[in-house]
Amino acid sequence: MSEARTVAIVGAGPVGLAAAAHVLERGLTPIVLEAGPDVADAVRQWGHVQLFSPWEYNIDRAAARLLATTGWNSPEPGQYPTGAELLEHYLEPLASKTVLAAHIAGRRTFGHRHPHRSRKARGAIAGNQADLDIARQRSGQGIRRRRE
Repeated sequence: MSEARTVAIVGAGPVGLAAAAHVLERGLTPIVLEAGPDVADAVRQWGHVQLFSPWEYNIDRAAARLLATTGWNSPEPGQYPTGAELLEHYLEPLASKTVLAAHIAGRRTFGHRHPHRSRKARGAIAGNQADLDIARQRSGQGIRRRRE
């Protein structure tokens, strides 16, 4: 049976992008779903923090092979990057300059805030543009739903 397979990967951070690189190497099609406005949105929140591991442990081999096709040079393996350096020198080039770019879908693509907070988002992903933005609110009686 030879049918195309698509693999959904949740999150366009270091692990999600590495997983997508491995999926591509296996001849499958990844779709990387990122809830944030950009790839590695969570990493951007702590860009000033130095990582506990040097570059050699932060760069996935399959991702490095994809980057090599663009002329990318790996950072010095023994240096400890900050979150911002991880973004600038690895994650952003991986997400924008390799074939992965065509497989990443984010907030702008779906037009949603967060899949757990908005039915409109889930509808947009499924192709349903119904105006059903339902938000959950905590009240004294527990969770209640209201139409916005």
